[in-house]
Amino acid sequence: MMTLAEIDRSNVWEIDVGSAEFKANALQYLSEWANRPPMYVLNSAPIQVIVGRYADVHEVFTDAKRFSSEVPRGRGYEQFDKFIGGEFLTQMDGERHARLRRLLMGAFSRKRLAELEERLYSIIEAFLNDIERTGPEFDAMSQYAARLVVGALLTAMMNLDPGQQKILLDFHETLTLVTRMKPGQELPHEVRVAYERMCAVVHGLIADRRSRIRSDFLGDLVAARDQGDRLTDTELFDMIFGISGALATTPRSSAGALYLLFSHREQLEQLIKDPSLIADAVEECLRMAGNGYFTFPRVATCDTVLGGTEILKGMIVRPSPQAANYDPTIFPNPLTLDIRRRPSRLMTFGAGPHHCIGSLLGRRTIQIAIERLLARFPNARLADPNFVPSYGGQAGELRMMSLPMITH
Repeated sequence: MMTLAEIDRSNVWEIDVGSAEFKANALQYLSEWANRPPMYVLNSAPIQVIVGRYADVHEVFTDAKRFSSEVPRGRGYEQFDKFIGGEFLTQMDGERHARLRRLLMGAFSRKRLAELEERLYSIIEAFLNDIERTGPEFDAMSQYAARLVVGALLTAMMNLDPGQQKILLDFHETLTLVTRMKPGQELPHEVRVAYERMCAVVHGLIADRRSRIRSDFLGDLVAARDQGDRLTDTELFDMIFGISGALATTPRSSAGALYLLFSHREQLEQLIKDPSLIADAVEECLRMAGNGYFTFPRVATCDTVLGGTEILKGMIVRPSPQAANYDPTIFPNPLTLDIRRRPSRLMTFGAGPHHCIGSLLGRRTIQIAIERLLARFPNARLADPNFVPSYGGQAGELRMMSLPMITH
């Protein structure tokens, strides 16, 4: 195998993948990744390998022996520690991961999802009432998509009060600073303060549900059992901590779906005429505009080769589900929105043992949000038909900053 000095310099990606310039041109870059072998990023520490082709991304997701989810902690790896020392499912492999996933399944079951739907409809209708009252102009990001995580998920799913919701959201807003940390950099003060407040809320939630079990997601976690097994207090804390952060992916995907549909009027008209296409349309939107361009990193456990690219043991491997969804060998004409495509084998929610446990909830929430918006405001449109989104968020995210619309 090669040494670090022998890396193929013609296969090095020079652009900062967390920069504003990258986010502004993400479609161009990701579609390029979908057509080329894995490549090296040397302008970060540690060295990273970006993976974009569908087959290569799938291999990383499904081969835990070569590509471990258990990324090292400590100096040089600060930017990957999004849970500030905690451990979530996304950072585990093998039986430990399988055990915790079994214990969590009840909280994400189809039965629980069906019970949530009525509340989701009611809360989303309230959002639309607010838009109608203050309209006709509205920001579909801040006034609708972003509110899904607060009202539709933190309220309907977890029954958190406004104060608890704000503390959880404030903490996750600081994680952009974590994903930008340099080797050896201390945790920023504002992150540390937000984290401590977040910890107090989560510990309080656990104590509350232990004292009086409620029929909600948190109650399901506290009551979870699998042949006598149960979550320890540390595991319970880490799971609530991690899942509350994962919920924030729904607004990003929702905003992306709305922008795609309203910037493709011919597709939108089909959807308005035939609402039965909404589920298919959401799948196509998730293919083209998911949560972001990176998922949780992996680390190579041995010297290996992936898609023709040599990877050294210990290198960070960054699979891009979004790039994989643009692979033309799997999805013909991948940059064309087609709500009748019915794409299968999406990489948006991962693959293999780490396939997102909350994918059903995320999908259904977005479906309801689009269904109710179109039913309530069938003549809604972009305020500017030539609108071009700008994006912020953590490295790897595509968080739309705004989406100006008009109800009629």
